[in-house]
Amino acid sequence: MKYDVFICHASEDKDDFVRPLAEKLSQQNIIVWYDEFSLSIGDSLSQKIDEGLANSHFGIVVLSPSFFRKPWAKRELSGLTAREMIENKNLILPIWHRVEVSDVLMFSPSLADKRAANSANGINSVIREITNKVKPNESPLIVARDFLLSYNLNPPPISDEWWFDLIEYKEFLKFPDINAGKRWIFPLPYPDDERGRQRGLNIASTCLQIDWSFEGEELNISPITHPEKVHEYIRRWPGLYECSRQNAETLALYVPQITIPGFDSGFEDVFDELMNSSSKKSNIIFSYGDHETVDSKKALCADIIAFRHPEFGNYTKRELGRWYFTAHNTAYSRSNLNVFEGLIWLLSENANWLPNNYRNLLIEGILSDHIWASSKIGYYSNSFLWALRSCERNQFTLSKDLLLSLTDLVEETLRKISIVTDPKKIVKRLLEIDIVSHYYSSKEKL
Repeated sequence: MKYDVFICHASEDKDDFVRPLAEKLSQQNIIVWYDEFSLSIGDSLSQKIDEGLANSHFGIVVLSPSFFRKPWAKRELSGLTAREMIENKNLILPIWHRVEVSDVLMFSPSLADKRAANSANGINSVIREITNKVKPNESPLIVARDFLLSYNLNPPPISDEWWFDLIEYKEFLKFPDINAGKRWIFPLPYPDDERGRQRGLNIASTCLQIDWSFEGEELNISPITHPEKVHEYIRRWPGLYECSRQNAETLALYVPQITIPGFDSGFEDVFDELMNSSSKKSNIIFSYGDHETVDSKKALCADIIAFRHPEFGNYTKRELGRWYFTAHNTAYSRSNLNVFEGLIWLLSENANWLPNNYRNLLIEGILSDHIWASSKIGYYSNSFLWALRSCERNQFTLSKDLLLSLTDLVEETLRKISIVTDPKKIVKRLLEIDIVSHYYSSKEKL
């Protein structure tokens, strides 16, 4: 078992000070190793004391005239001192009880140099000082509750089991699983700190993220969402705007369109900072190695922010066309779209808000890579895709049946991405950009 504090003391000081101290600390939800609390009949005294010394975050040492005369108490102090030296931490919390600085100096000059609480100031004063040191940031659930109240939310009482469910969910958010396809979650504010105020803020952040992530999924806020709708969503949910600014890399992964100048209202500074930093400084990038650049030189910015760069970071159109829809890293996923669905969106009127230079670049990038015809969109069940992948260029003929199959594929794709338009118009555009010829050119180049 782990303890917050171990109380090292002389038995003569129990009644008037140490026992009340231990009881009041326990009332503050501080886990105390104290012999009257921690020893049971038949226990080995020395073994239990050693366990308490080894498994306590801090050691309270009640320095008194009686303590100075006790070899046993000095042995416990030596154990704490050894831990301080080995762990390089300030573990000893001295309390002066009926002693002056000269008494402590005579006993141990190093202890006299430590800031100490003094029982002469009253036990409540001592409790406050110890609590501020041991748990400097209040109860995590109280911190979480107060943080939610600051957003005019109405969380249940601390005693409600809802809080336990929330803590369990927090464990999922700490290590998001890309295979779960969960989007619109962000890193917790203090992922490596599970004590005090930091832990409470992690719990509160989890609560806020649950609701906005579910709506983000339901509304499918993704790279094809109009920027105005994205901004409205971000500002509607309590805490989401602040969280997005603090995690600009993750935001850029989810919605690359708002990194484009003119669509970046409220995020200009954080995106500029991200673009101007080295790619090695970005916490959320989707690099698995070096990407293709137009001149085979080093990229001009991190891949996550390429759509903001005036030269698109020097990345190739092929890279950019694929990333815009399917980028991910080991923890976060951009969207549930594949590049063919992205291409159909780009050819529809729903993409009219995208500047023409971006729209043309993405179309050309997708066409330069035959990945759009991959098995992910079901070429086994579609005769157009099956013929395209099975035939050589000089063997492929776009017959009436294959044209009908392509129309069916487009119609199915439009339905999946919730776009209402005439599929024949999209098919006509696919033929105008010569999708078949680009497919074979890409394969031949490879």
